[in-house]
Amino acid sequence: MKKCRTITLLSVLTLMMTLLAACADNSTQEQPSAAPSKSTLPVPTESKPAVEGQADSEPGKVLVVYFTKVGNISFSEDADAVSSASLRVGDSRLTGTTEVIAGMVHEAVGGDLFRIETVAPYPGDYDATVKQASEERATGYKPPLSTKVENMDDYDVVYLGHPIWGMTIPAPIASFLSEYDFSGKTIVLFCTHAGYGPGQSVSVIRELVPGATVLDGFDIERNKASTAQEAVSAWLREVGMDV
Repeated sequence: MKKCRTITLLSVLTLMMTLLAACADNSTQEQPSAAPSKSTLPVPTESKPAVEGQADSEPGKVLVVYFTKVGNISFSEDADAVSSASLRVGDSRLTGTTEVIAGMVHEAVGGDLFRIETVAPYPGDYDATVKQASEERATGYKPPLSTKVENMDDYDVVYLGHPIWGMTIPAPIASFLSEYDFSGKTIVLFCTHAGYGPGQSVSVIRELVPGATVLDGFDIERNKASTAQEAVSAWLREVGMDV
């Protein structure tokens, strides 16, 4: 009986030593490795979540805006370019001379192109249009516009083109400038005319946008608009806006 107890005790001791050895082995395997030195730690990078449908804002975003009779008046396809003041007869459609210059500016500087359009069109008859424009100047009337710039705050530079009506800006230009806050923006002017120059247009625009920087404008006779590419490029270089 004593011998059996001895054997049993030895068996128990042997089993305990085996279990202790196994635990020690497992403890060694699960021991965490030493922490890496500070120089080898990965550096976290900060990223902003992308917003679907929204482009990254870029400084100097450009908008080219223009007003022309095309799109704002009813006229026949055989309209006379002389009697229609700012109309140029193209191969397939009538194109405003201011639109021609706007296209050249847009091609040179990029950005977005926007045409100002009025809710009520001007009369198809040239003399009637002249009379209405004169009345608008006398009363300070600003006709409502049918086209809107939804994201004006995104633009830093606005190129603004128009024909000269009565030695100043057409009333729709005053409407456009009154609808937005141009504070801190740069406005670059261009206009077409019948040979009498920009008149009072620059000073009138500066009064309408006191918080903006208005650069010296470009003006050209309407019958020279189609060949004005070199003159437009030279002007953009002169005012430091060429790209």
